[in-house]
Amino acid sequence: MKKISACPGWLELSEDRHSFIFLPDRANILKRIFELSIGGLGSYAIANVLNQQKVPPFGPSPTWDHTTIDSMLRNRATLGEHQPRSWAGGNKKGIPIGQPIVGYYPPVVDAATFEAAQVARKRNLASGRGRKGKNLTNIFKGLTTCFYCSSPVKFHSNGQAKSLICERVIDGNGCVRAGWSYENFESSILHFLIHPSLVELVHGDSRTAILELKRRVRSGTDQFGDRFEIASLLKRTVLELRVASAGLAPMPTLQDALIRRDSRERRFEICLQNGPTYVGDPV
Repeated sequence: MKKISACPGWLELSEDRHSFIFLPDRANILKRIFELSIGGLGSYAIANVLNQQKVPPFGPSPTWDHTTIDSMLRNRATLGEHQPRSWAGGNKKGIPIGQPIVGYYPPVVDAATFEAAQVARKRNLASGRGRKGKNLTNIFKGLTTCFYCSSPVKFHSNGQAKSLICERVIDGNGCVRAGWSYENFESSILHFLIHPSLVELVHGDSRTAILELKRRVRSGTDQFGDRFEIASLLKRTVLELRVASAGLAPMPTLQDALIRRDSRERRFEICLQNGPTYVGDPV
């Protein structure tokens, strides 16, 4: 059975028109788009990463844009499905005819990956938290928890004061009212992870990831693409990062007390993916 001549941008039609063939570079780009989406990036941010890394778009446009990214993430052709359509009456999007044909195209992602990307997309749309800017503000998202109550530690911005603070403190639900200035926290963690003495203690995949992290940090952490790669490496390297913003044995604080930042006693507890747990100090 011959196939239609039109096909998704990551495929091409075989010479006998009986099958489709992957364009390997494009298929890998599409897989990465799904990985970035599942990792928490919105379509604006994904386009930003691809453009900064000079990844060639599939179509005639010289750059990636968020509408193309969003369309790819929603396209069930990535699962191998083809939906026949009628273009009668000049309908530009086409009117679906019958049921989708499963297995028409070779799939580039599996069902679990596709569904995970849909969940991530909807979460970003509902919360408005899809990362759209040119900077990745918090490279530790999803890694930091509170040393005292185990709640998530969130990035909090109050004008010029950008800090990591326990979620319970932000919501007014108790815990120790202390925070850690984000810039100092980031410098402290990266300094700790790329220190030669730590590199010598880790082996296998963790060592490879830390060495790559070291290279990335030294090459610069200002561009969005660079920061995203560093954040990805952190997720491969760090299992948990517990933040003790007021030290390991803090004094109790009143419910309405001001949030103290950058206590001299502040510490962090970091557990690597394939290694022990360490306690570190600020730089």
